[in-house]
Amino acid sequence: MSTTSSHNKLRVILCYLAGAFLVIDSTILMARHNFGFGVTFPFCVGIGLSVIGWQWQTLHVWLNQNKRRMQWWRALWAAGAAWLTTVAAFFYFIQAGHDIDVQKIRQPVRTILVLGGATRDCLPRPTLAERLNLAFEWAQRLPDTTIVVSGGQDPGELCTEAQVMASYLHQHGLPESRLLQEGLSTNTFENVAFSKQVMSEHGIHTSDGLLIVTSDFHSVRSRQIALKAGFSNLASAGAETPLSVRYNSWLREYFSFVRGWIVGDY
Repeated sequence: MSTTSSHNKLRVILCYLAGAFLVIDSTILMARHNFGFGVTFPFCVGIGLSVIGWQWQTLHVWLNQNKRRMQWWRALWAAGAAWLTTVAAFFYFIQAGHDIDVQKIRQPVRTILVLGGATRDCLPRPTLAERLNLAFEWAQRLPDTTIVVSGGQDPGELCTEAQVMASYLHQHGLPESRLLQEGLSTNTFENVAFSKQVMSEHGIHTSDGLLIVTSDFHSVRSRQIALKAGFSNLASAGAETPLSVRYNSWLREYFSFVRGWIVGDY
């Protein structure tokens, strides 16, 4: 077998493996009614890679008929390699941790904003439970703070994420008097914008100290969105993502981060 033939076979296998992973992973998430950009775009990429693997020989016959086409094909592979490098760099960036200590902001923390996540049967899924556990720890450390829980109703659920979160924190010992709910948001931008309105209605200003509690992979983007929304004294705390969904969540966050930059969320 020639070297070129071996390389082509390897590329076909990589296309199939990468395509299958993205399609299966995205399909599982969409079955849970998750249709965000960070899910649908990888699904489309996975379909494209699977088709390329399936039609590899036919595609190359067509490419070899025109030198310009082959140049574009090679450029596409180079771009793919560069893109994978950015994904690896993003994963490293998340792994390094980028939380802002409450001691480094100008105002004492007055509010803890807990960002929502997936629920099932009116109970938090593991990722959201980790956020809530961390929020509870911070609520104990900062006993004079108000806790705002933010998240709308997941498809097929009878409770909003905010209701699930408030109930979880109350059952763990936080008094209801410390809890405010924002139950309309469907994404991070709305989490911050709608919570800002709830805070304003209760006399909390954007210049007051705010601690955002979310997951480790989500900390930077949520903080940037909050800065654009006008919050000027921001700290953040990222809960560790459960290993079973960690890299899946990081990959989705990569696409969501890029989308947020494109649409001007921060």
